[in-house]
Amino acid sequence: MNVKPVQTAHLPKTGRRRKQAAEAAAGPQDQLTLSRTEKSSVKASFLPSQRVQYDVASGVTRSLVPVLFLSDLDGTWLSPDPVNRKALDQGVVQLKQEAAEKGVDLQFGYISARPMERIQLENLPASDWAIANNGGYIYYTGAKDVSWEDHKRAFGFNAARAFEIAQELLKNPKFAGMDISSVGQVVGNPAADACPESASICIHNGSVRLARGENKAQMESDGFKAPAQVQAFAEAISRRLRKEGAEFQLSPVYPFHGKPYVMFDLASVNKGDAIAYLKDKENLPAEHIIIAGDGGNDIAMMLDQKGQDDGRRAIVVGENSKLREAAQGVSRAIIQKADEDCSLGVLQGLRQHVEEIIAQVNS
Repeated sequence: MNVKPVQTAHLPKTGRRRKQAAEAAAGPQDQLTLSRTEKSSVKASFLPSQRVQYDVASGVTRSLVPVLFLSDLDGTWLSPDPVNRKALDQGVVQLKQEAAEKGVDLQFGYISARPMERIQLENLPASDWAIANNGGYIYYTGAKDVSWEDHKRAFGFNAARAFEIAQELLKNPKFAGMDISSVGQVVGNPAADACPESASICIHNGSVRLARGENKAQMESDGFKAPAQVQAFAEAISRRLRKEGAEFQLSPVYPFHGKPYVMFDLASVNKGDAIAYLKDKENLPAEHIIIAGDGGNDIAMMLDQKGQDDGRRAIVVGENSKLREAAQGVSRAIIQKADEDCSLGVLQGLRQHVEEIIAQVNS
């Protein structure tokens, strides 16, 4: 079929931001501590997209049903096997073309803790969306989403202040000796620390004082368990910030990918918030959202902002037990075998989800 590129027409609709009032039901290590009050509620008017396709050969114009697919990168999209990674790169682009011919506009993109600069270093297929810094920034075809920037600032959180408090707490004997760094310092890339609404604090494993019954292995294995000292440190920073009036979310403590650090995030927004925003902005039904992830901080992507299964679709790869357990409660989750190559697992799951949506659209 000879078609012109997808175009966009806009229909008015008032979107509303859902109040975040509950924790994701996924066990204590992977829960998000949420803090929101009515004073910082942000309401915005959005223009959802209705895409149309013009068939040059037949002269027929038809609407395309938008579907959003967002994938985590490390351990999810990015297989260590270059052949499998290439299969996913090419497969998603091909599936996007196939879907358009069957009435579905498959928009895809990346959602990562990486800053945009590091996302671009991976030479990924040109995407519709990119969500960087764990939800800190949203980009559409390369341009930053201005409305999202306004949304974040309403919460009064500042990453620099979080690190100031962390340094002050190190003077407390309870936390003395801990070696802390920002993500940017650990990876040698200042861009990783550029988002003022998100602070990722890393603690070198060797500087953590373990309590009785704890051991070093628990910070590195799949069965990760946060050391009590690190958990207390995260909560102490959180209490100080809230006392000063900042509103934010405290992520679970989790191991750094391939490095001898444990880390946690304090941020006014996270991956789940970014997806909720796009769901509202693009006027998408939950069943037309597909996410892929491999870690505990991806649980928020699978659930709505009340921590419930709202019907969105998920693809789970990797061995993370907390994520796999949480996905058991998601009705449209495809949980791949733990030893399945991540790129191939994502591609297989995506094709299954898209084929189900195409069948519904054309029924």
